[in-house]
Amino acid sequence: MQYTRGFILRIPFLILIVHTLLFTQIVSAASEEAKLKGALLKAIKNHNTEMVKSLADGGHESIDRDDVLQEKIYEYLDAERQREIAAKEKAKADAIAKKRAEEKAKQDAIAAQKAAKEKAAADAIAKQKADAAAAAAAVSAKKAAQEKKKADALAAKKRADAKKKAQAKAAADKKRKEAAAKKAKEKKARQAKAAEKKRQQTAAAKKKAAPKTTATVKKVTPKKRPVTKPKTVAAPKAKVIPKAAVAVPAAAAITEPVAISNKKLIGSWKQISSEKVITLDINADTSFMLEQVEDDGTLTLTGTWKSEENIFMLSIKKVQRNVHSRETDIHRIYKVERLSNHRLVLRDKRNRIAYDLKR
Repeated sequence: MQYTRGFILRIPFLILIVHTLLFTQIVSAASEEAKLKGALLKAIKNHNTEMVKSLADGGHESIDRDDVLQEKIYEYLDAERQREIAAKEKAKADAIAKKRAEEKAKQDAIAAQKAAKEKAAADAIAKQKADAAAAAAAVSAKKAAQEKKKADALAAKKRADAKKKAQAKAAADKKRKEAAAKKAKEKKARQAKAAEKKRQQTAAAKKKAAPKTTATVKKVTPKKRPVTKPKTVAAPKAKVIPKAAVAVPAAAAITEPVAISNKKLIGSWKQISSEKVITLDINADTSFMLEQVEDDGTLTLTGTWKSEENIFMLSIKKVQRNVHSRETDIHRIYKVERLSNHRLVLRDKRNRIAYDLKR
């Protein structure tokens, strides 16, 4: 009775052991399947095709029954086949390219060798031509030097002949001038002698005829009562006025044209009066500005200038009255009456003083 009770108590313990063993086997089987799947996935990741094929064909139920894993295996193997095909094609293409490169290198080497030969031949021909040209140039230079020497000698001879000829001509001219001077001197002496002789003859004739003339006058001329003639009033002599005292009007005065100096023109000029103030700026770059300030506003003219002899011309391009301005193209011509470092006087076409500017 006691033994039966003990056996009954051991039954649950045995069941528990059996369950434990089963669970251990299940866990062990699950762990083994997980290891197989992990090894398979690792082989796929590392492209270890032999390992993938070994695990796929090993008859493992956990792998064979896993559809997702089977799809991955199929895709991997298919991709590997495509890769192998591509690798073979690439290897084939590389081999063809290598062969072509070798053929091209061979052709390039042949072409380079041919080009080198042709260049060597061309260089030899060029050297021959250069040597021939140098020889010809040396001959030409020698010939030119001989011709130059001959020409220099001929020129020296011509200069010597010309010098001799000039000296001979100068001597002949000198001799001729001396002869002409001597002849003129002799002629002058003869003329002086003849004039002196004639003067003496005339004096002698006057001296001989003088007494007869006086006697005749005394004999013929009777004494008469002097006749009184009416006195004539002499015209008053014109008073001589010194030239410095004669005042000639500015308009009527005859003056020589003023020679314009651009250096004197350039600068700022002013004309100040009770009615207005005029400022004329003449710049070296041929631009100008004329400003006229009056009680009712300011007139400003700008443009370019130029001068020739005693003429000064303004080409007005812009006219501004106070704030209003307009573009224009007006030409004003003035005659320069006076130009110095401190004064500029301009006359217009009517000969009126247009500006009397100072600085």
